[in-house]
Amino acid sequence: MHSSDKQAERRKRGEDFQDELRRSWRLIPNCWRMRITDAAGRIGTRPGDDIILLEHINILSEDKRTAGDRFELSFLRPNQLKGLLEFDGVMDRNIGMVFISFLNEAVDLAFAFRLVDALVYMKAQNRQYITLEELQQQKINSIPLPLLDLYENDQPVRGYDLKGVTNCYR
Repeated sequence: MHSSDKQAERRKRGEDFQDELRRSWRLIPNCWRMRITDAAGRIGTRPGDDIILLEHINILSEDKRTAGDRFELSFLRPNQLKGLLEFDGVMDRNIGMVFISFLNEAVDLAFAFRLVDALVYMKAQNRQYITLEELQQQKINSIPLPLLDLYENDQPVRGYDLKGVTNCYR
């Protein structure tokens, strides 16, 4: 497979995860979500994928899907890293979160975590990644995102139970 084919496949996997999350946010009461687009004519300028306003918190999210078994800091572009950190520091109710889906032949799990928590943990471990196992073991404060079976136009579609995200930061 050519590198451009692999890149297109990774992009498609990420877009699928974003669609699954967007579909899932619709199930949360008192939720307002807006997709963030790049600045006119400037690719790669977004600080994150979505801004989600909830009753008790505001979330700037970056959504990633990997076939591997770890979240790597290199998954985030510099503008995303900066955007999530700056958003988290503006007000107490603002949170810069990463939503990560691990999807391959053996695993189908997803988690959400604050980027600031992940950075503190990675620094203590002297590395720039967090493993799926560490997320499962709650080595950092992470929220499991259970799969939901949803329907659109009478067709089954994937979604996630995001109530844990809203409950965690009340």
